[in-house]
Amino acid sequence: MFYLCNMKKWILIWICLLPVFAVAQPPAGYYDAAEGLSGSALKIALHNIISAGFVSTSYDGLWDVYPTTDNKPNGKVWDMYSDIPGGTAPYEFTFVTDQCGNYSAEGDCYNREHTVPQSWFSSSSPMVSDIFQVVPTDGKVNGQRGDLPYGEVGTANWTSLNGSKRGTCDFPGYTGTVFEPIDSFKGDFARIYFYMCVRYKDEMPSWTGESFSSGDLSTWTENMLLQWHALDPVSTKEIDRNNDVFGIQHNRNPFVDNPDWVYSIWGPTAGMETDFQQYISVFPNPADETMNIRYTTSERPENVFLCDLQGRVIAEVTSENQIETINIPEGFYFLKFIFKNGIAEKEFVIMH
Repeated sequence: MFYLCNMKKWILIWICLLPVFAVAQPPAGYYDAAEGLSGSALKIALHNIISAGFVSTSYDGLWDVYPTTDNKPNGKVWDMYSDIPGGTAPYEFTFVTDQCGNYSAEGDCYNREHTVPQSWFSSSSPMVSDIFQVVPTDGKVNGQRGDLPYGEVGTANWTSLNGSKRGTCDFPGYTGTVFEPIDSFKGDFARIYFYMCVRYKDEMPSWTGESFSSGDLSTWTENMLLQWHALDPVSTKEIDRNNDVFGIQHNRNPFVDNPDWVYSIWGPTAGMETDFQQYISVFPNPADETMNIRYTTSERPENVFLCDLQGRVIAEVTSENQIETINIPEGFYFLKFIFKNGIAEKEFVIMH
């Protein structure tokens, strides 16, 4: 049986236990106005920071920036719909020479893929040519994705040569047709979407598409992207791209620079009070077979619950200092500590 965790009138805190993120280096002082904030205040501050001084590239101009922003170490096009990190890509593209044009099969040419489909925002500027969200990809695979939302495919009706899939979604909350990139790039796409939600927060209420609702991410998309963000940490590729885009567009993706800000805005305790933060720590980072709990206060919680991303109680934790995680599926979870005078929450990832 599942129980919903009632969050009304609770004092909540959280700390992210995630794989160690690589971190990009923004200019000194770039994020000063966002320091110490969370929830909507942080979202507004980051919006103001990454919107100020923004220099829009023309849609045709994207072809010219890709050799700077999306070049692989070997000088080829870094296409997340065909690349296989740690393996051998089925094909590679040469800048300019392999630019689309016409295509009939994978590997024919690369074009410009709107991670947030342009039909969802009527091809309006500057979203239509924002370098962060328009990336070079194989023309055929781009066409197979079309304007489908990203999701997790249960039954595939088409699979690309690098393993990207199109088919029926089996992520809780949505059952339509979706497109699923490979695991190695899911975090990249998640952080692009978080960027879009902040940079274009004022435009988003008019956007269509199954990934958005009421001017923010739809619930199922938010839950999924939080997991993608946690399980596929920031890579050197993203750091380099963030720095390169900054040199052209004069703004940055804050969630590449500071991955924890994702949880400060969209995490289950975003914007809540953090009075008890110093009293509990949970480790290691991430959890595999066991997770340890350490208290720095004599007060102990009356109950501890393991909850999933939807707030459902998976199990009650009976041990005071250790949790067995070896039989819990990989994913994003949080611990809820119920004290006599309040609640504490700690978010974490299980990876086996």
